[in-house]
Amino acid sequence: MDSDIMHIGQRIRRLRREAKLTLLEVASAANLSIGFMSQVERNLTGISISSLVNVAKALNVPLGVLVDQPRQEQPDSHQGARESYSLDDTQQRYERLSTTFNGSLLNAVKVQLLEGYRSEWVAHGGDEFVYVLSGQVSYAVGKKEYLLASGDSLHFDAQQQHRVTNLGDGVAELISVGTLQLFDDDHSVFVSLANNTKPVEAAKRKSKAAGKKANVTGAAGASESTAAKKVATPRRRPTRAGK
Repeated sequence: MDSDIMHIGQRIRRLRREAKLTLLEVASAANLSIGFMSQVERNLTGISISSLVNVAKALNVPLGVLVDQPRQEQPDSHQGARESYSLDDTQQRYERLSTTFNGSLLNAVKVQLLEGYRSEWVAHGGDEFVYVLSGQVSYAVGKKEYLLASGDSLHFDAQQQHRVTNLGDGVAELISVGTLQLFDDDHSVFVSLANNTKPVEAAKRKSKAAGKKANVTGAAGASESTAAKKVATPRRRPTRAGK
């Protein structure tokens, strides 16, 4: 059974407004550009599952509030029996391959990238490993680009900005395995987020710091101007009384 997940952008906007957060604050906390976040909220572009995890953390909500994902109760999964799902109706599809249990670290999905697909730039904690099943893709990681074809793989530090592009004709398929928590079956990954506003607070502090810097710069400029006037004004010598 397929689950086409629609209107994620509207969900993000509603939750952001309910939390009284600006678009800039959520975008900064999720390591995304404000332009991209604006397009996501208006359903003008799709968003990757990795970026959606960052957005959920920025909004302090479980990932399941934004997207309905299939559960994987058993440790084994079988071709043809897995449920596929998408975060939008045009970009990419996922099949969940991994389950969750106490202490589990790895999250695995099979990903289908449609012809011409290019993801947004994304960065998050942990490792990421990809294995190409079919097609040709390009992975840009930091300042490097890796061209991968069927049978090729890549393992990298996901804290670096990275994006994937489908270079071939037709659908490209790959296996993606990482330590980023993609599933919140028991919401355990978000338990501490209800009282944890660090991502958003950090974005607010960054915005305030930029404003203070501008004010300090302006004040410093005014002080320098005043000092310059004082230096430029010559002192009058006292006149001597006549004899």
